[in-house]
Amino acid sequence: MTERARDHGEADAATTAPPWKRVARALARPPVALAALTLLLAVCYASLFRGEPNGDDLTFHLAEIRRLADCFRAWDFDLWNISANAGYASAYYYQVIPLAVPAALAALTHTDVLFWFQLCIFLPLVLVPLAAYRGMRLLHATPWASVSAGAAVAFAISSSKWGHGADGTFTVGLYTQTWAFAAFPLALGYGVRWALHGASLGAAIAWGAFVGMCHPFAGVALGVALVAGLGADGLVRAVAAVLGRRAPRAPRWWAALQVRSRPHEERRTSPGRFGPQFGRLTVLGLALLIASAATWLPVLVDYDGFGGFPHRVAGEDGPGFLKLMRWYARGGILDSRKLQALTWSLPVVLVFARARYLRWLWGAAFAYAFLLSIGPHLKTQDDLLPAVRFLGSLQITLALGIGAGLLAVGAWLHQVLAPLGAGLARGAVAALAAGMIASVVGWGAWVQGHRIHVAGENRRTHRDEMAQVIEALRSAPPGRKQALAGATNHWWNLLPFVYAERPALLQMGGGGLQSSPNYDFLWMDRDPMRNAWLFDAPYIVFERAKAKSMPEGPMVVRTKRYEVRRLPAPGLVSPVQVTGTLPPGRKAAHRAALTWLTSGKARRDELLAYDGHGGAGPAPSAVVRSTERRYSSGDSPDLVAEVDVTTPSTLVFRESWHPRWTGLIDGREVPVRRLTPDFPALDVPAGVHTIALRFDRPWWALAAWLLWPVMIALGWAVSRRTRASPSPDNAP
Repeated sequence: MTERARDHGEADAATTAPPWKRVARALARPPVALAALTLLLAVCYASLFRGEPNGDDLTFHLAEIRRLADCFRAWDFDLWNISANAGYASAYYYQVIPLAVPAALAALTHTDVLFWFQLCIFLPLVLVPLAAYRGMRLLHATPWASVSAGAAVAFAISSSKWGHGADGTFTVGLYTQTWAFAAFPLALGYGVRWALHGASLGAAIAWGAFVGMCHPFAGVALGVALVAGLGADGLVRAVAAVLGRRAPRAPRWWAALQVRSRPHEERRTSPGRFGPQFGRLTVLGLALLIASAATWLPVLVDYDGFGGFPHRVAGEDGPGFLKLMRWYARGGILDSRKLQALTWSLPVVLVFARARYLRWLWGAAFAYAFLLSIGPHLKTQDDLLPAVRFLGSLQITLALGIGAGLLAVGAWLHQVLAPLGAGLARGAVAALAAGMIASVVGWGAWVQGHRIHVAGENRRTHRDEMAQVIEALRSAPPGRKQALAGATNHWWNLLPFVYAERPALLQMGGGGLQSSPNYDFLWMDRDPMRNAWLFDAPYIVFERAKAKSMPEGPMVVRTKRYEVRRLPAPGLVSPVQVTGTLPPGRKAAHRAALTWLTSGKARRDELLAYDGHGGAGPAPSAVVRSTERRYSSGDSPDLVAEVDVTTPSTLVFRESWHPRWTGLIDGREVPVRRLTPDFPALDVPAGVHTIALRFDRPWWALAAWLLWPVMIALGWAVSRRTRASPSPDNAP
């Protein structure tokens, strides 16, 4: 019987089948299963919309999104952020896209940012199976294997706060990583498609750059996956070629146990030659580097304004080999529960599944495991290689392989049991599938749905009293806020900025960590009185039960459990005396500045200049009459002060220094000095003057974003030309 006749026969059988069978067949299709899986995840994460969600960095990102939305409304694309850490250049280095999207939506619709932020957390978590399905189809997995892989990724749950998806989102608050890893399977699939067949270079650039610009470490992980996967594929082929010539034939029983790809899969994943494939990956890597220039070029050019990562969270350097093995054995990578279905499915799939595309996944997973094992020994000046961030990509590649491989194992089991009876074979496979669905999807859905908590449900936050404090701070005079004992969680820290634009003093995650050179000084010194003076942070919020340990000051507001006091502070702009110069060199200057911080000179307004920013000067004689913050648009300044100077004096802006500040005195540009801890300052002559700072994001930093669509277009043109001229390596 021909293939066409067989298809007609199946169609006739389908039309003559009972209605319930026709409905069952219509429902038992991969798109329906995928839709059901997506709907289940939507139900799991629907509680996100109840309020401000848990996860420390989530609130930090929410505050940054609020600032970006305000800037977009004012057409201010310099994007100086005042929310925390003495101010910083928002979206200047990376992690831009996940922040800019909800901010732009809020600005365009003139609505509150919270809903758009909730939606932008919700969608990546819910759409993971769709991305995984498409990624696996690009790797030539069958539709049902791709659905199974999507389910495994969505419900692969680790016991680590650094994991992918909900693991990191609702603990550390790794919002930008959530976006990056949601698209990771797509970027991997298109990257492999380009490497093997020379097709879809534009899509590979689009998704690969998207992953890297959402979170740079996910971009690194993608590069590792492609290189390691190609190496694994080439190694297996080389070993197979050698064994095929020299090794004796494998026993029949072993050959019968192997689950192999279908013939059409073998043809579509024709190996080709290693050299051209490696060359295509090199082209893709260079294209991704150029396309993502907007996120790394400002770091290289304006490195002096980059805060780096001077203080890592414990364990962020990676677990090491023995701890990683303990994580796996206890289900801490794939299951995080006593019922370790995915964990113990891995060796079964490794032994029995033999689809060629799995080599790319296992090669990547091995590379990630290796990097996690040596992570404690990887150190750089700014600690830019936190190896534990490879955990999420390890989860994804293992889950994709396990999910797809289990379908192949089920097919093998059916084949083995079929001689004993068709009913027995179907029953055994159905029981295995039901057990896996219950243990992975059913239990996993319960776990994921119970990970979300919002501020109003947290008993220690007292959201109603926080609202009273926020209202009081809204009408209080300018000045930053310190969140102290009993009010230190992320909600207390930055929700006052989200709803009342009251800047926080310290933000320990998100963009304010790496983009503010003052972060290290704020982290090292927790003296409320000194910080109130040095950083213009006069407001302290604390739990009233801790009142005796708090500095004395006038009360601003008091609720049942909380109190706000005002401490002495000089204001955002004030005269200071420069008493010396820091030693040259980034490290030496930083060490000397930290020593100065605790010397008592900060409270006496005796500051030090960084090397190349002038020397010591006389005691100041000046009065600041007024200060004002503005949204900078074009040549408009950000910080403005009216001053009356008796003798030439140095006036400091208690805002983070950045090489892109422009100093103005009565509208005339003047040099900007850099003083401790890391503030800009101006030398002002005698007289009454208007002094100002204007943050100017360079044109090339904005224009660099155009490289992304340009490289996508070039990639599309190249792959189209490649398809028009097939070679042995990209022939179907």
